[in-house]
Amino acid sequence: MQRTDLEGVVVVCGAGAAGIAAAVSAARQGAKVVLLEAGPRVGGTVASALIHTLAGFFDSAGELLNDGLCRELVQRLTAGGALARRRKMGRLWVLHICPNAYQTCMAQWLGDNKRIDILCGARASGIVRSGGSIRELTAIRAGESFRLTPAAVIDATGTAEVARLIGRTCVLDDKRPAAGGWVFRLRGVAPGALAIPRGVALVRRMREAAGAGELPAECGHVWLDLGCHEDEAFVKQLVPMGDEWQARESRGEISARARETQDAIVKFLRRLPEFARAEVVQTGSLGIRDGGRIRGRYTLSGDDVRHGRKFSDAAGRCAWPIEYWDSERGISLEYLPDGTHYEIPMSALQLPGIENFWAVGKCLSADRYAHASARVVGACWAMGEAAGQAAAACASANRVACGGAR
Repeated sequence: MQRTDLEGVVVVCGAGAAGIAAAVSAARQGAKVVLLEAGPRVGGTVASALIHTLAGFFDSAGELLNDGLCRELVQRLTAGGALARRRKMGRLWVLHICPNAYQTCMAQWLGDNKRIDILCGARASGIVRSGGSIRELTAIRAGESFRLTPAAVIDATGTAEVARLIGRTCVLDDKRPAAGGWVFRLRGVAPGALAIPRGVALVRRMREAAGAGELPAECGHVWLDLGCHEDEAFVKQLVPMGDEWQARESRGEISARARETQDAIVKFLRRLPEFARAEVVQTGSLGIRDGGRIRGRYTLSGDDVRHGRKFSDAAGRCAWPIEYWDSERGISLEYLPDGTHYEIPMSALQLPGIENFWAVGKCLSADRYAHASARVVGACWAMGEAAGQAAAACASANRVACGGAR
């Protein structure tokens, strides 16, 4: 095991929406950042699971909810080659993007910041805690272990992996977790195939086929959406998770079932004239909506969301509905009144008794209903930015205590 010379750094674990925001935010405050990403590239769920409608950036009128990095992200994507545009979906506003272009934009954004050291294929494997602080973090990359002496640690893994190292009781795993998602892209679709009312009729036909046993039962909740190109469609599948899903997915069982369902959907669609020439051009990885949440100093509740509660230690704003995906019943949407938003407190990102640790994004402290709203991309960016600023303050205080910058 080797000890690095990186002491007093901000360690961010996970390079998804919240982790990227945290890393950029901390670096801009002058901190040296080590960004650990378990996968082969940055971008998180948006890039890997092919999320093309980014939720949580806008209010009911289509205006940005959070300034700072959220505004900069939207500007970068809409001004660049991400095929990005603001889009209204029913009562909601989203940022419609190409996931691949998003990933490229994120890699460039991080790569341009020389204060951020990006280590892909690396994950935290151990924590040493002393008193009210994390004093040491062990990580592993390519079979080699190394140690960091962080001034602060941010868990942006989406499944609370770092919090689990601190203590198993720090994390709540819902016995009835929200359903996962599986997305694939089709090209060669006839233009206008998804236009209203044709698109709605197609989805209804697929759901009837699922009810009749012609398609797998999960297709009772399938959805087709517009792509980034005229001949493109994004197909979204509901994936039942259930208890002990981690063990089953470690054997590839859940993803294998999702791919079988995908094959059945493609076969069904190709019987239709509009999809006769359709080809799968990209398939995402399993999207985990709820992989575990910390037991924080404060637990954001569904009632906090419904009543638009505000907090003195707000880390960000959100106005997304309570969008809960049940493995059997499918999606339910509970909208906030127009013009209403709530705030996510910093105390929902912190564990009791530890001063230099934050959990951001999907692993914030929330009940299942608040989580179903606050887990969206826009809110994750806001949480990450706030935690990055707080972590940088820890790093600055550490440098002062040690006699100045090293």
